[in-house]
Amino acid sequence: MMSDMNNENKKNGKLKLSFGNLNKFNVSVTKRRFKSGAYTSVVSAVVIVLVLMVNLIVSELDLKIDLSTQGFYTLSEETREYVKGLENDVTLYYLIETGQEAPMFLDMALKFEKYSDRIKVEQVDPVLYPEFASQYVDDEVGLNSFLVVNNDSKRAKYVAYSDMVIRQFSQETYQLEIVGVDIEGQLISAIQYVTNPEPPAIYYTEGHAEKEVGEIFKDVMSRLNYDLSPLTTSTAEKVPENCDVLVINAPAEDFKDYEIDMIKEYMANGGNTVIIVNYKTRDLKNLVSLIDYYGVQIQEGIIYEGDSNRYLPLFPRYIVPEVLRHDITGSLYDSNRLLMTPVSSGLAVKEGNRSSLTVQPLLQTSEKAYSKVDLSSGSISKGEDDIAGPFYVGLVSSDTYEGVTSTMVIYSSADIFSDDILSNYYGNYVLLINTVGNLVGEIETIAVKPRYLYSEPLNITQKPVRIWASVTIIVLPLMILATGIVIIVRRRRK
Repeated sequence: MMSDMNNENKKNGKLKLSFGNLNKFNVSVTKRRFKSGAYTSVVSAVVIVLVLMVNLIVSELDLKIDLSTQGFYTLSEETREYVKGLENDVTLYYLIETGQEAPMFLDMALKFEKYSDRIKVEQVDPVLYPEFASQYVDDEVGLNSFLVVNNDSKRAKYVAYSDMVIRQFSQETYQLEIVGVDIEGQLISAIQYVTNPEPPAIYYTEGHAEKEVGEIFKDVMSRLNYDLSPLTTSTAEKVPENCDVLVINAPAEDFKDYEIDMIKEYMANGGNTVIIVNYKTRDLKNLVSLIDYYGVQIQEGIIYEGDSNRYLPLFPRYIVPEVLRHDITGSLYDSNRLLMTPVSSGLAVKEGNRSSLTVQPLLQTSEKAYSKVDLSSGSISKGEDDIAGPFYVGLVSSDTYEGVTSTMVIYSSADIFSDDILSNYYGNYVLLINTVGNLVGEIETIAVKPRYLYSEPLNITQKPVRIWASVTIIVLPLMILATGIVIIVRRRRK
């Protein structure tokens, strides 16, 4: 009996002990939960304070991040640098009724003011002041537009709303829809117009079955405020005296002797030319003689690029040349933007050039490139008669004689400045601006492309295509297969 009671007391003691331990455990857990909750509360409070401080700083400093791929809400680096160097005071008058402002238009204008002490933005209600714009321009102005005025010379340019909005006909809605904006491009063009009173004159030759100068080419010249005009050299007595740059755009027919003499005379007086050739130019004896006179030779055939990192996928004749350092190629040399020279011929520097000539390379193929001489062979492989590279596809030649310098820039792709190439996101757009701007020389000019709502296409060469194809077709399936095998083996072992 006593034994049973003792056993019962032991059990009760153990039970009391276990309840005591349980109470201690609950207290411990409660303390830990309290500490954890307090820690979480403190961290949350700190985070909230930091967020409020960041918001306060961002609001106070008006800090904004443009997450759009094409920079809809920021000025390009070229524009920022240009406006910083302005020497005239310029006012951007935003013509809009009070309360009807378009945020994108106003914000973009204010960014010009932000980056230059010379630029001021003022809002004018054309309904309240209908005669305001007439003191500067004869244009009939509309709402949501700009009037750009040089306060020193009073030279002005009107930028209409329709010029800053890009519309395109939709096949789905059968209506014109907004697909992009061109606010920065039009405003910087207007600023250059009012601060550079005498626009350079660019002429392009006609009458030799030249490749047509495209609309985008013309638009670039307009944005730069250059006067672009055709010149029929066969009927002209001479190249106009105001010609800053003469463009010869891939002619299919030869120039006459007197036309070449006229161009040489223009060059001898300090003229500048841009000559675009192709693989057929070698048959144009007189034009070749002009190019030869400036120390450049055109190689026979069409270039095929052998380096897979130097041509478009599946198109070895669509070359992505190496950009060499020069004033003309400076911004392209420092960037990663691809340049495209489709169906090019090789250029070479002629040996034994006269001492007054300086020939410098701009664009070059890889050493694996070769020029296909027999174009009817049907094979793209290098043959015995084909010419081994590397080749130049862009050269600049300057001739200085008795203190007068003339310059010729030569590109060997007829499509280098075609609308098809310029409309894409290659560096050709920048190359065109830099080439003509470098030859004009006296004034600094820039042109900014419109921004479109659709995504910017990805331009890549053949090499990354091969790499990603290998990863997708070979590497990933092998990894999946290997993972499956490992899982099956482990299950069987269990």
